[in-house]
Amino acid sequence: MSNKHLTYDDRLTIQAGLQQGLKIAQIAKNIGKDRSTVGREIKAHRRLVATSKGNNCIHHRTCTRIPNCRSCCFRGKKQCQTACGRCQEGCPDYQEEFCTDYEKSPFVCNACDHRLRCRLRRMLYDAKYAQQQYEQMLSESRKGISLTEQELNRINDTITPLLKKGQSLPVICERYRDELPVSDRTIYSYIDAGLLDARNIDLRRKLRRSERKKSGPVLRVDRKCHIGRSYEECEEYMRQNPDVIVSQMDSVVIHKGGQTLLTILFTNCDVQLMFLRERNTAGSVTEIFCRLRKALGDEKFRMLFQVIITDRGSEFSDPEKIEADMETGEIQCRVFYCDPMNTNQKSNCERNHELIRYIIPKNHAKDEYTEEEIREMMNHINSYPRKKWNGQAPIDLFIKIYGQETANLLGLEKIPSDSITLTPALFKK
Repeated sequence: MSNKHLTYDDRLTIQAGLQQGLKIAQIAKNIGKDRSTVGREIKAHRRLVATSKGNNCIHHRTCTRIPNCRSCCFRGKKQCQTACGRCQEGCPDYQEEFCTDYEKSPFVCNACDHRLRCRLRRMLYDAKYAQQQYEQMLSESRKGISLTEQELNRINDTITPLLKKGQSLPVICERYRDELPVSDRTIYSYIDAGLLDARNIDLRRKLRRSERKKSGPVLRVDRKCHIGRSYEECEEYMRQNPDVIVSQMDSVVIHKGGQTLLTILFTNCDVQLMFLRERNTAGSVTEIFCRLRKALGDEKFRMLFQVIITDRGSEFSDPEKIEADMETGEIQCRVFYCDPMNTNQKSNCERNHELIRYIIPKNHAKDEYTEEEIREMMNHINSYPRKKWNGQAPIDLFIKIYGQETANLLGLEKIPSDSITLTPALFKK
């Protein structure tokens, strides 16, 4: 039986053919695949690669603006002759120019004679990178739900009202077997992941059973949520929008399978917001962002949350409901994901978690925490002065940037220096 998927050897052959300048049809013939398959493969896994320093602005031949680097770059007709690339830094008229050859076969620059001296960014196909992207996509495609938003809403509208009336899930599923696109076992998983309005508390027998240890892949709301939101694409977005405010988001598990914190850190002042959740699910994250939009209003929300970087945990696998207002559908922020096993890409957030563990030690936490206790811990941590900010506390910087009113809306309150406690004794007062 022939393998329908491209192998690593096939991708190496594609790369070699592109380097030799072969047509896509000839490359496809060499590996025994259809030419459309090879064309889709190249376009799906090609990537932009930075070039050497040079002026890649679309206005570089007509620009008369004096650059910040040095005025001696301009001679004769006031055109930049040295092409150092620095004149585009901070320029309000800068627009990056792209090569039009990307739009036609073979869609990459592997065999281009001018590639090494081209001032534009290059689009290249690399077999190793393509294989890594393919394996990652293959893995993630087996972790999510394969339903549309309309199908999920139909399940919710059918199941939730009857569960809240005390009916059992197997009975409901048997009655609507022909209308439901998934099994009752799958619906149990959706309820556990917080994808439906019904909760585990609505399942009487589930409350009497102890939580089983789960193995295997976790359930993701959107199996393709990382596409278009990688860390590399985040860096590109920030290069194009250098003034955006960046936040880093993560979870801190208090009890496995139980209470969990959602933390959001603003990198421009190191203030870290903390929200208590009863379960570490995507639904609980969405609920918190709904509360933030309601408390702050659209204008303040867009001002505070512009770019959010987080890890690839299943609780963050529904980015569209974080980015968009659920009532209007308006995109108000952008969510991007760290690369796998690269939490250093949100290192500020990770380092601040050390202060949380001073107060809530791992495996030595209380049986249950309240939202008031978590808010108090948040204020003690944010009031703690940092050497990084010349002895200023993050909350002081936050108030200087965003104002006291915004701090009040988020529950931020300054704690006097002599009252700050960063030990478990904080909750014994």
